[in-house]
Amino acid sequence: MVGVVLLVVLIALAVIGIRKAVGGGHAVATEGHAIRRFFQYLLLYGLLVVVATGVSGLLGRLFDRGALVAADDTELALSLAFTVVGVPLYAGLALWSRRRLADDPTEATSFGWAFYNTAATLTALGVAMVALHETLSWAVDIGPDNGRALARFLVWGGVWAAHWWLHLRLVPRPLSRLHHLAGSLIGLVTAATGLAGLFGGALWTLFFAGSEGILTGGNDVLGGAVTLAVGAPVWLLYWLRTASRSERDPLWLGYVLLAGVGGGLVTAVVSASTVLYDVLVWVVGDPRFTDATLHFNDAPWAAAAAVVGALVWWYHQAALGQARLETRTEVRRIYEYLMSGIGLVAAATGLTMLIVAAIEALTGTETIILGVSAVNTLLAAATVLAVSVPVWWFYWHRIQAAATATPLEEHASPTRRVYLFGLFGVGGVAAVVSLLVGVYLLFEDVVQGSFGSETVRSMRFAIGILLTTGAIAAYHWAVYQGERVQVPSAAAHGPRYVLLVGPADAEIARAVAHSTGGRVQAWNRTDDGGTPWSVEGVMAALGTTTADEVLVLSDSSGLHAIPVHR
Repeated sequence: MVGVVLLVVLIALAVIGIRKAVGGGHAVATEGHAIRRFFQYLLLYGLLVVVATGVSGLLGRLFDRGALVAADDTELALSLAFTVVGVPLYAGLALWSRRRLADDPTEATSFGWAFYNTAATLTALGVAMVALHETLSWAVDIGPDNGRALARFLVWGGVWAAHWWLHLRLVPRPLSRLHHLAGSLIGLVTAATGLAGLFGGALWTLFFAGSEGILTGGNDVLGGAVTLAVGAPVWLLYWLRTASRSERDPLWLGYVLLAGVGGGLVTAVVSASTVLYDVLVWVVGDPRFTDATLHFNDAPWAAAAAVVGALVWWYHQAALGQARLETRTEVRRIYEYLMSGIGLVAAATGLTMLIVAAIEALTGTETIILGVSAVNTLLAAATVLAVSVPVWWFYWHRIQAAATATPLEEHASPTRRVYLFGLFGVGGVAAVVSLLVGVYLLFEDVVQGSFGSETVRSMRFAIGILLTTGAIAAYHWAVYQGERVQVPSAAAHGPRYVLLVGPADAEIARAVAHSTGGRVQAWNRTDDGGTPWSVEGVMAALGTTTADEVLVLSDSSGLHAIPVHR
């Protein structure tokens, strides 16, 4: 009953949504096509998974001869059922879908077809990559005998190849971006993981493996090489030959900035911090082991991850530079504010640890958290601060430089407002909570007559969080207040309605709406006329008139504000 109710609700929501999205005399036909495509391609995808699972299961039993007798009969029955039932159903629905693609030109541009092909290709890619990894591990003798993995690779690899062929020929380029970038991300993560494992295993073998450890280090090197061999071709095909040559739209920029530049930088910073902390603890701290091999056992892999992360960051930074982006997009702002926020949170954590360690040292306690010595805690805090503060300052300096160069546009950015208010709000709440906790602990000991150094020690985390988050909240509130003085709100002086006629730019429309406090619409000129928009230019044009309703026209001679009455 629950399933029936959910199905009815799903259909009703689909009908309502489609009815609102379409109009005109062909609304009923459009709704019918959308609903038909939704269930058609969803069923086609499900049947594809069923068929590939069944066929790979049967083929795996043929390859894995040693397990035929001991195999579960239930698994055999399931594979037979999936194959016998799924193959004819999938073949029939696929032939009917092919006929629809041939008869209706709009079928190939539909969301349903793009969803099916993207989901089927990426699913097949993921399963085939895992199966290939298991097969190669078996081939180089670092994994168990696994003939079924070879069967899965052959079946799902064939499914991927067939749908890749269909994707290149029948899916329009705008609908292919998500597929290509998702495949690029899968290949990038897999290849980077394999490269880090390869370098880490080689470093461990070189520096720490004795005669008895060569085998273990060799296995790590082979494991990294296998992972690299699986991920590198995927990345080369999806990114280097496909996605890197596509249009530099927000989705492309999001992948390069967040996954490539941001992911590589975070990996490099965290891994380098781990290595630096191990070195400092060994030199001036309190190491757990007196044997260098045991103490630095994980350092080779951390160092390799730092190198690979820096390599990923450098490559995508270069790709971003080759794009020659002349405008500061909201995607770039999201990336810069995100990286600045990550650096700031890490720096706040290190500063809190530093304050806690200082209080511990003043109260004469030898341990802080879970038996970690005060010296090691101080070293951890110093390491976090030494790595995170430059990251935060680098990105925050770039952000503030952009705010100085184009204050109206940058201050009107929703990303900046979310960043400033978020840090002020979270920092303020954390400061208030820590203040309440600290005062409670203080009064508790005062009432009980046990006030002393132990009271201060019990308040150490509350004091550290209060000082750190209070400083962060106060700083960002001061930045926000300074912006209000530097660029006063034009809501009281701006027109109530602005119509922008020229190049399409939704970000400019939002920024002008924020600056004027009125309603802003943007119309795109079909003759490709007009100069590019800028918030400063639009606001300067609006300053030439006092009308409440203004049309701003962009042509080859510049921007013109024309008073209108709707």
